[in-house]
Amino acid sequence: MKRLFWLGVGAAAGYYAARRGEEAVERARERGVVGNVTLAATTASKVAATASRTAVTLGEKARALAADPAGSETATVTPIRPAAGTSPSSPASSPSREVRP
Repeated sequence: MKRLFWLGVGAAAGYYAARRGEEAVERARERGVVGNVTLAATTASKVAATASRTAVTLGEKARALAADPAGSETATVTPIRPAAGTSPSSPASSPSREVRP
């Protein structure tokens, strides 16, 4: 019974994905080449702006921690976990309290 249920869920998800894919292709055809290039450029610009804002925010937080020596003793540091497939011995994955300007 469980297999039949999951078979139905998979079939419904496949149908939904196929319909969404057809709609996306149709919208892309309607936009044409120029519209698709414009959309890609706009999306890339938004991603770059978001990355820039994130980098500035992180830089400001790092400067604030470096400027407050008392706060650096009590600040909690959340280590960044290495991505799957990377070695944990790489310098980028080891947590450190050192903040460089």
